[in-house]
Amino acid sequence: MKARTSGRERQLPAGGHAPREPGMSDSADDLVWVELRLLVPETDPLLLEPLDDACMQVAPGGFVVEGADVPPGDEPPPPIGWLRYRVYVGEAELEGARLLLAAAIARWPGAELTATSLPEGWRDRWKKWFLPVEITEDLVVTPPWHAERVRAEGGPERQLIVIEPGMAFGTGQHETTFVCLEGIAALGRLGALPHDVLDVGCGTGVLAVGAALCGAQKVHGVDNDPMAVRAAHVNASDNGVAARVTFADTPIGEVDGVYGLVVANIMTHILLAMRDALVARVAPGGLLMLSGILREQEEEIVDAFSGDGLMHIGTIARGGWVRIDLARPPLGA
Repeated sequence: MKARTSGRERQLPAGGHAPREPGMSDSADDLVWVELRLLVPETDPLLLEPLDDACMQVAPGGFVVEGADVPPGDEPPPPIGWLRYRVYVGEAELEGARLLLAAAIARWPGAELTATSLPEGWRDRWKKWFLPVEITEDLVVTPPWHAERVRAEGGPERQLIVIEPGMAFGTGQHETTFVCLEGIAALGRLGALPHDVLDVGCGTGVLAVGAALCGAQKVHGVDNDPMAVRAAHVNASDNGVAARVTFADTPIGEVDGVYGLVVANIMTHILLAMRDALVARVAPGGLLMLSGILREQEEEIVDAFSGDGLMHIGTIARGGWVRIDLARPPLGA
């Protein structure tokens, strides 16, 4: 399931509850947890900020927001034009949380708030969904609890990207993350991966870490979720590439410089909103790799991003999703 935390997309097990949230300590395992669900109109993000703030006050470790284009899971997506928030609280905090969130959604007629107690052990059940993902024979994304086995089974050339699921979006499980890593790895094998890479909407930092492991020397990731930025820093350090990878919550429009490869794995409407800023970050001779795009949205994205010196050079499909590749010719070409 793809959703976002505090305005940022993230990866969750299909049809499952949110995995372990940042800020939830292991000592909280014995608590009785409750999922608060809110259904609100999909509107201007500025109008949603008070609700986001209330959710963060109730659940500082993070919350989940799903739109109608969430990939299929065990339950239907919210209706078109609506967003579904999932907020997780201990039973002792339920009434206070319910009052605060009910006040936050009172402005919207038809908005709903429901509460469901979660079964014992729910926070560990999601682990069964996260298995190692072989991007190529030499590049595998794995959660920490499988890393030792995967490392032992592979040859000396195998690179592991070890990612703690639940920290932010991006574990390699989702098709969009897979095809982006596949493209990065393909460039690395050819010795054609640019020296400098920009990962827009970095989430866990899985693409930035993968780029560094595949040979990029200067990688920068940005995300509008400070929790994702913190998670990405941890993952870069744990994977031994912190010296070559930086992260920040800088808006894409304020990022300096240009990059040989710009990767953005973000939902389509956000890609369109960022279009001009993304195009401006692609260096002469550079590549722009876009994903988070449903097959039926391909034409819309290709039409929107072609021009201003960018040419559509290919589309890679996996499942119901696509990666769209564009290139800017070198100077003088």
